[in-house]
Amino acid sequence: MKKTLLYLFLFVGLVGNAQLTGEVHYTTKVNMHKDLPDTERGKRMKEFLPEFMDFENLLIFTGTQTVYKNVHDENEEVNFEDEEDRRKSMMKKRMAPANDIIYTNVETGLVVEKKEFMDKIFLIKDSIINSKWKLTGETMMVSDMNCMKAEYLPTPGDSTDTLQMYVWFTPEIPVSSGPAGYGGLPGLIVYLNEYNGSKEISLSTIVMREVADGEIEEPKKGKEVTREEFDEIRRQKMEERRKQWEGQGGGHGGPPH
Repeated sequence: MKKTLLYLFLFVGLVGNAQLTGEVHYTTKVNMHKDLPDTERGKRMKEFLPEFMDFENLLIFTGTQTVYKNVHDENEEVNFEDEEDRRKSMMKKRMAPANDIIYTNVETGLVVEKKEFMDKIFLIKDSIINSKWKLTGETMMVSDMNCMKAEYLPTPGDSTDTLQMYVWFTPEIPVSSGPAGYGGLPGLIVYLNEYNGSKEISLSTIVMREVADGEIEEPKKGKEVTREEFDEIRRQKMEERRKQWEGQGGGHGGPPH
């Protein structure tokens, strides 16, 4: 296994400077019931929320930069079969906004996440989440590509110190990136699992193609905040909305839109 690892890392080093550009389509699957409390309120929420939500995502990449965005079906809203479909569509809009993007500069390690919330644009600047990866030695074929498994080892005290995650990546595409701002491995991440399946991101297709000028750009417009600041802003606003909703007699229905 050590010889295999050595060969793969040498392979990455030899071809790492090659011009690799293209797009990767991912599917994100979120388990909406997994972390709900085992209480009466949790049971009511399970009745309202679908167990799983699926989103389509797109990663456009070069050897040095990537942009990751949500993909929405423009015709989805006019094809509702019932109220549950309409509710799922609205939840998708909130959970995977069409204008949110994650820009990554692989060379510098910079990640800029643009998020729209309450009609305002925020820019969260961070580093590629690559503090420590532990190669497990496990291998698997994914989409006819040789892949390797890596577990994330968070640094105590940082913003991801409770993150439980493992990924599969392929050195056959030596791009040190992946979905949702993750990267730092000697190959493209093709599968990600957070918190024992609470969230899974899986590769759907890869298309190697030229990336045109303007397809990958660092977002510049918006209020710069740290992740902790953004999380606090969101928490306060959601608490305000919850109180407004309860004050309007919404305590016996579903959560506010």
